[in-house]
Amino acid sequence: MTACDLYPVLPAGFNVEAALEVLRDILVLPEITALRLPPGWTPETTQLSRLVDLLHANGVAMILEVGPTLSDTPKSLLGLCDGLHAATIEDLVTLRGKVGSDMPIGCLCTNRDDAMKAGESGADYVAFPAGNLELVTWWSSVMELPGVAEGIVNTQDASSAITASADFLAIPLQFDGKDAERFSAMAVLAGD
Repeated sequence: MTACDLYPVLPAGFNVEAALEVLRDILVLPEITALRLPPGWTPETTQLSRLVDLLHANGVAMILEVGPTLSDTPKSLLGLCDGLHAATIEDLVTLRGKVGSDMPIGCLCTNRDDAMKAGESGADYVAFPAGNLELVTWWSSVMELPGVAEGIVNTQDASSAITASADFLAIPLQFDGKDAERFSAMAVLAGD
């Protein structure tokens, strides 16, 4: 078992071809277990098929960041995703009512109260904002529900989040030519 899992996050407006190229290099890392897609992404059928094939070939879950109404989320994506990511506790509650208990949903929480409410409202993981490792440490000491450290951009951030007992590191893809190197270095830390 790894110390924690890596969770790449695609930015809004990402270029699909560039993303597929980077993902081919990094999804082979066993520490990567999920990929988050940004809200509002509307893929072409062939792009979606290529992405899903790549994720399935590497055993990586597809998580969609969505709004509470799901109105801007194509049904083609909803039918294929492995889970949802809510930006607020209110969105989590609304989504849980819409999709039921079978669909995993994670939630971003900025304070202890929201994190506790998320757990009580059926969240499958709780994510904490970049740099707020005190919340990650607290969460991991009192709850069994996985905690995600958001906005991990370098190995120093990764090391700090691992020390804080994060279960997942949410790492934004930067498309700067160094994503594969960055993820490989973080995978070494996560696997220790």
